[in-house]
Amino acid sequence: MPNRPDLIARLSLVPTGTKPSESVKEMEAARLDIRAEKFLAQGTSSGLLVRDALLQRMERSDDTRLILVRAAAGFGKTTLLRQYRERCIEGGRQVLWLNLDRADNDPRRLAAHLQTAFETLDGLPVDQQDQGDCQALLRHVGGFKHPFAILLDDFEFLDSPQAFAFIQQLLSALPSNGRLVIASRVNPDLGLGRMRIQGQVLEIDTDALRFSLEETVAFIRERCEMPVSDADIARLQDSTEGWITGLFLATLSLRGRSAGEVVRAFSGSNQELAEYLAEDILASQSDEVRLFLLQTSILDRFSAPLCDAITGRLDSRQLIEQLLRANLFIQPTDEQHQWFRYHRLFSGFLRGALARQLPGQAEALHRAAAHWFLAQKRPESAIEHLLRAGATHEAVAQLERHLDDLVDAGRLRLLLRWFEQIPVESLDGRPRLILTHSWLLVLDHRYRDAMQMVERTPSSRETDSIRCLLLSFTDQLDAAISAAQAQIEHVSPDHMLQYGIVATPLAFCLIATGRYDEAREVLIRITQQAPQERSALVDGIAVFIECSLELTLGHRTSALARLEASSASQPPGLKGKWVGGKATLDILHALVLYEEDALAKAWNILSEIPQNVLDLGGPDALIAHRVLLARIALHNGNREAWLRHLADLEQLGRRSGSMRILCSAWLERARVATLEGRLDIAAQAMTSVALSGKWERPEHLTFACDSDTPFIARQRLAIARGEHQQAAAELRSAIEVADSRQQRRRGLKLRLLHAMALAGMGRQKQALDALTPALRLASHEGFLRTFLEEGPMLVKLLERWAVAFQALCSSLDIKPEFLADLLQRIGAQGATSEHNEPGDPEQQLTARELQVIRLLAAGNRNRAIADQMHLSEHTVKTHLRNISAKLGAQGRTEAIAIARARGLLD
Repeated sequence: MPNRPDLIARLSLVPTGTKPSESVKEMEAARLDIRAEKFLAQGTSSGLLVRDALLQRMERSDDTRLILVRAAAGFGKTTLLRQYRERCIEGGRQVLWLNLDRADNDPRRLAAHLQTAFETLDGLPVDQQDQGDCQALLRHVGGFKHPFAILLDDFEFLDSPQAFAFIQQLLSALPSNGRLVIASRVNPDLGLGRMRIQGQVLEIDTDALRFSLEETVAFIRERCEMPVSDADIARLQDSTEGWITGLFLATLSLRGRSAGEVVRAFSGSNQELAEYLAEDILASQSDEVRLFLLQTSILDRFSAPLCDAITGRLDSRQLIEQLLRANLFIQPTDEQHQWFRYHRLFSGFLRGALARQLPGQAEALHRAAAHWFLAQKRPESAIEHLLRAGATHEAVAQLERHLDDLVDAGRLRLLLRWFEQIPVESLDGRPRLILTHSWLLVLDHRYRDAMQMVERTPSSRETDSIRCLLLSFTDQLDAAISAAQAQIEHVSPDHMLQYGIVATPLAFCLIATGRYDEAREVLIRITQQAPQERSALVDGIAVFIECSLELTLGHRTSALARLEASSASQPPGLKGKWVGGKATLDILHALVLYEEDALAKAWNILSEIPQNVLDLGGPDALIAHRVLLARIALHNGNREAWLRHLADLEQLGRRSGSMRILCSAWLERARVATLEGRLDIAAQAMTSVALSGKWERPEHLTFACDSDTPFIARQRLAIARGEHQQAAAELRSAIEVADSRQQRRRGLKLRLLHAMALAGMGRQKQALDALTPALRLASHEGFLRTFLEEGPMLVKLLERWAVAFQALCSSLDIKPEFLADLLQRIGAQGATSEHNEPGDPEQQLTARELQVIRLLAAGNRNRAIADQMHLSEHTVKTHLRNISAKLGAQGRTEAIAIARARGLLD
């Protein structure tokens, strides 16, 4: 029988409505076990965050007799009980708390502790004859009048049938005003089936206790006195899987170090985490369980037969069930509970412990796993384990044996990852593997690496095909055309995939060099094949090239129709899958939608494309993708995302070896800096453009860069600097070249800049005349963003054009509704005259000025306006001068037209 000081040291008792005595305070401090006390003293995660949702579930379960909080170590069970205890006291429910230990498997000892607790609650001394009498305790519990809760922490220490029988009796004896709350690492053997059916049990498991992303954000921001990005917090949430102690230990590592560095490196080998897992988890296991944990840690997923195979055991199923009962960071991965995995951090810790305690055994375990998977006809997992075992030669042999099946299954990213782990020399003498690796590098946009890989194998039709593609992707267009034309003569159109791999880059290069009829002939030969004989990949790339030609020619609506038809005709089994050039087609689709200012639709398409999708789109698809994302982000006010997308594009340029990709990031930076009037920044960006812009050749033009070239960026900056005359001359020549090559989309952008240069020279009529053919093309094809991207100077010109020629739109073959829509969108995005800061136009005019312009538009003269507004005629004239200045108008008629276009007269 325990003595009185032992009881006091283990109890936490605070009767409702009384001030705690000093002895009670001591008991409150002593109630935590050493591990919980250590972490709570430092302010653990759940100690800082109140789990309101869980607490509300616990409080609202009026019919519940038992609340079972069951989870692995470190998920905040004890702290949840603390918070629940506080809620109970606030609500008038008396609480007693007991931390259990192994000695409590004696029911008399456990009953004695609970009797002492109830004595403190109701102030009635326990008869010495009843001390430790289980039946006396049960009678006392059943007759207790006030609402109360019994909180039993560390319930996993109970494992005797006698203790479980006593707890079952306690549950039966609880009156309607009583509740038992258990916190345990294991699933207690209490036979709760009937109580569950009757709705008398509330179970809170590991998944319920995991921190949500929102809770993790709140915790990290509250604990860390340093900025931690949302992306880093999301990565930390993923690695810890919401494990509270893991998050807490990560915050300890953040002190004095870069958050990004810590998050990327945080794993089971983290010092604080490893100490916690070694001391609190692994040390408490039997030798048999520890060995099983270490050996099976090399498996990402495991089943009982697999564990038997690598450990040499015959009882893995029983051990797995034991781990499940103990909640030892293990969880099933299928509904049948045949496959399991460990928590990521726990698995990482175990692998490190395996390497330290049993050096060299991991390789043998991986080999055993590989042979089991091969016997099960699962080569993917087998190859993975062979590579981890360092058995490169055997892994390469299996990879070559199963290569076709892996490619057919679409496991391209997995194959690329494997090839990255295999020394290049190990592939020598295996041309199929070298070619596959080359193709994967092309799909991953690593053109320089792909060319180096191709050079390791003798020349063949397939290697020549890859060379053609790489020449086109690295802007060696003339060389690509020569190589492709020489090769296509030796490829039969009956071999559709091989023919298409050569024909599509040839058609692309012919378009880029202005040889449109030849390109169409090549594309026609591809589409003449029967549909069932064509490759989905070749079909997709052919549509992409056809639509890029339409866009280059200024036929935006035709390109849109083709793209939508292609999307609608995708076979049902392939819908939503990233095959057949789908990503490339979607990027072009988004670009076409962007041009008509359908930014939300474009964004939706782009956001669904996986970040690292493997695709044959080449540099143009990459450039269009990142630049569109950047521009839409900037339009939505997210400058950070704009910078991030451009940095990503720049990195892609360096990795791929494509100077054009790299240059495109700097072109966008220069464009925005110029429009924002930060001309020094724009000039610096143009210096970087000059260093990476050697790819620019007037006779070569690709769709992603036809209106965003170094030449166009230089002219935009020159106009902003006031160098109008030289810019006008150079733009005039460029327009002639674009017209001669039918590059109408490029010509549209050149005409807008030319009009701005003429206006800067004071040649207003010529500037407005230069806008007319641009508006004509744009109105029929829906090019809106081309106008909206050029800033206040172009806005002013458009408003003047509307004043001068709006009534003549039909005779000029310009759709009036397009002009009205364009001017309305300009007003909506807050464009102003070149003399004013951007903002809402209506806010630029005072309420009185708005009244003046509206009365003027209604046909009132100055005197009538003055009379109606009770002003002097002189004051009205002053208002009119201010209105004209703010709107950038040169007279009353123009001021009314601009105000009407901006919606100020509605």
